[in-house]
Amino acid sequence: KLQFHINLVSENLGKMLTMISDVHEAVVEPVIIHTAPAPHARNKTMPTTPATTVIKNSKLDKLVRQMHPIFSVSNKMDEVWDVVVGTKSSVDGLVPKSDELLTQTQRQERAISDIHADLRSKTNKIIANLDVVEKRLKKQEEDVVTLAQRPVPAELLIDPTIERVAEYDHSRYPAVQEDLSLTEPPLPITFTTPTTVGQTIVSTTPSGTAAPGGGRSSTSRNRGVIFPSVKNKPSPANTTFTTDIIPNIKDVKGYSCLDLLNGGMKHSGVYYLQIRGTTYWFLKVFCEQEVAEGGWTVIQRRDDLGEPRENFNRDWSDYKNGFGDPAKEFWMGNENIYMLTNNEEYILRVELEDFEGNKRYAQYSHFKIYSEAEYYKLEIDGYEGNAGDSLNDPWYGSNNSPFSTYNRDNDRSSLNCASMLKGGWWWKSCGRGLNGLYLNDPQDITARQGIVWFRWRGWDYTLKKAMMMIKPKGSVSPT
Repeated sequence: KLQFHINLVSENLGKMLTMISDVHEAVVEPVIIHTAPAPHARNKTMPTTPATTVIKNSKLDKLVRQMHPIFSVSNKMDEVWDVVVGTKSSVDGLVPKSDELLTQTQRQERAISDIHADLRSKTNKIIANLDVVEKRLKKQEEDVVTLAQRPVPAELLIDPTIERVAEYDHSRYPAVQEDLSLTEPPLPITFTTPTTVGQTIVSTTPSGTAAPGGGRSSTSRNRGVIFPSVKNKPSPANTTFTTDIIPNIKDVKGYSCLDLLNGGMKHSGVYYLQIRGTTYWFLKVFCEQEVAEGGWTVIQRRDDLGEPRENFNRDWSDYKNGFGDPAKEFWMGNENIYMLTNNEEYILRVELEDFEGNKRYAQYSHFKIYSEAEYYKLEIDGYEGNAGDSLNDPWYGSNNSPFSTYNRDNDRSSLNCASMLKGGWWWKSCGRGLNGLYLNDPQDITARQGIVWFRWRGWDYTLKKAMMMIKPKGSVSPT
């Protein structure tokens, strides 16, 4: 029995040894290296065999070496996974914001579509209304033509309270020639004799007799600029007049203050000028007869004449028709200037004075403004003087610029220059002008919004006085 058990154990041990050998062969890879025989054995006659060396390498080590790159790739995949997870989180955070932006964009598109539809509807209405207005204007023009061909009752011409407004038309009112004065009595002009400040006496007289309505005070009715109107018009029966200053009776025609000066009216004051080419239109102006040989028609004045001050930050209509008192601060009116000057060449003179009492002037040998259809564009040239040529500055001047007000922005700037600088002017790129605020401090913080002639006192100095005046070119004034 003992032998039997010994044999059984021996057999099991043999199997275990075989299994261990199999595992050893699976794990360990033998490497056989053949070497040369030893040197002392080469001279012997008996045959020799080369020596053999067995080196055992672990297959597990080889497997580990082969799997190491796979582990590196796994680590990199983990890093990539972390980046992907972070990116997904960021995208998840952006999705709600994108949805919100998309919603806002859709709302804005709907609002723009609504505005576009509304503008289209209103534009169509405006076009329809313009057609109606055009028809009405044509009918009114026909009515005006019909009325103009009728004889005017004498009582309407004599009554100073009747106001008649008609449209000026070059084709219907040909220019008045000088030879007409031989066959037609010269039209009357009201002469204003200046007395004290704020008081003027208007007088007209026929040959040797006092004119009806003469001697009225112009301050009784402060109507400012009158055009095109016959309110306060002198009696048409008067063809001559006399004053205390001019003892002799003179026939004076007045299409400009230069005409009055040449006719003997050598004192500055308020007068009435006839518009050339018309019969019953008279323009109330201030004639400056004592500066630069006289004959100047004042179209703008800024001065410290006390309260209340004249407001020059006005709309298009006010600047078109004129405002203020010709004897004080005023603007003649773009339409009036155009009607007064469009039949002949005019020159412009700008008189300036600062708060230190220094005076300068700028004179231009060519002055022209265009009609309202061209936004009363200014054309100026031929500078001379000592104030500097601000109107012809290439960037901030006024030459070839349309007129602008706060409600009619015609300048080339992206800003509304008239609104920003507080006055209507021929703005180009928000430079400076003479129709801004009147300020008593020349270096006020808002001086750039004042009365500025930048080529003289700079961009931020507001002046005390400014006066713009015009007279026909090519006529020699008496000295």
